Amino acid sequence: MMKSSFQKIEAFMEPRLAKKPRGFDLFTKELASSMVRAYDEDVKTVYVSGYAFPTELLWAFDVTPFDFEIACNNLPAAASGNGSTLMITSEKRGYSRDICSFDRLIIACMIQGMLPKGDLHITSSYYCHGKAKANEIVANHEGKESILFDVPNEISMSSIEYVTAQLKEIASRLQSITGEELDIDKVREAIRWSNKARNSLQRINELMKSKPFPYNPVKACLLALGGALFWGSPLRDDIHQLIIKELEERIHNGTALPEKYRVLWYPWVPVQQTNIFVTLKEHSVSVPMVEAARVWWSELDESDPFDSLARKALENHHVGRAEKRVKALVNLAEEYDVDGTIHFATPACHGENIAFPLVRDAMKERGLPALNLEGDMTDERNYSSELTVSKLSSFIEILGYS
Repeated sequence: MMKSSFQKIEAFMEPRLAKKPRGFDLFTKELASSMVRAYDEDVKTVYVSGYAFPTELLWAFDVTPFDFEIACNNLPAAASGNGSTLMITSEKRGYSRDICSFDRLIIACMIQGMLPKGDLHITSSYYCHGKAKANEIVANHEGKESILFDVPNEISMSSIEYVTAQLKEIASRLQSITGEELDIDKVREAIRWSNKARNSLQRINELMKSKPFPYNPVKACLLALGGALFWGSPLRDDIHQLIIKELEERIHNGTALPEKYRVLWYPWVPVQQTNIFVTLKEHSVSVPMVEAARVWWSELDESDPFDSLARKALENHHVGRAEKRVKALVNLAEEYDVDGTIHFATPACHGENIAFPLVRDAMKERGLPALNLEGDMTDERNYSSELTVSKLSSFIEILGYS
């Protein structure tokens, strides 16, 4: 079922791209193609959270990165707002609805035998502890070990050395499953491609500052998270170049949608269909920046690749003290000249939800209202369209007075 869904997406996107190449369409097609490859028995598949691991290292080997979180959320049921039809399978096995809907969805797909085999399972200590546990459950189900990529909460010489050592150990594991020796020149090549894509993403970030906003915030966020699998591949820059062309054309032709207010959105957008962005559009509210969509790491140094990749992981704003992330969000609010901020709060993201008051207070000091918009990424049972309209309407009214 899962593989056939990706094959259908791939087949749908090919003629669309042939007719008119678009950046997000290329991303969608290549993501589906990558997921289809993961089912090939002759391919070495590495389970990984692309947005929480320096995937440049993977592109130095002949492996296919597979993010089951991204994959499962692309299933028709999850994307259309019927994710619970799959989650019920895991809930009947005792996985409580208090667990993140992503994890219940993943485990349900595992139980139903929908996931591809994994030759190596890597998960990370930051962003989401629940996914680390879900990865462990999937790995154990296959009789495999789950490797935890542990990133400390501070940047120091000792923490850089610690993370670097882990990356080298993971490289050793990749050598074992592929039968290939590590080619440091391939790692450096992946870093060169990553730096090139980083530069083009910076250009996109600059274009997103334009008034009115010329892009789609949902696409920007989905590309940031799902497209993280392509850091280190030339494909990532190819996608960016197409998007840059599209944005420059909209700005030049004046075809961007009119805007009355601008808001900063964080941390990610729901996967299931909601009425959130339709409501914002109806009130001429644009979202010129979604937290996940910006460049937050330093340029990588190909002369010292493992040290550089370790620093990239440590620089993530979801690693370390909450104040670091709060400061980054405040800077984004100022940089993109927004009138307020919206935090999409999902029930199981406890650490994320606890951090909201810190962000709210920091924004309040700058005269920016902050909305805590409750919902769910994939479970329609935890989402109310009526409550969403009510909260957004009140928030937009406040924007008019601020």
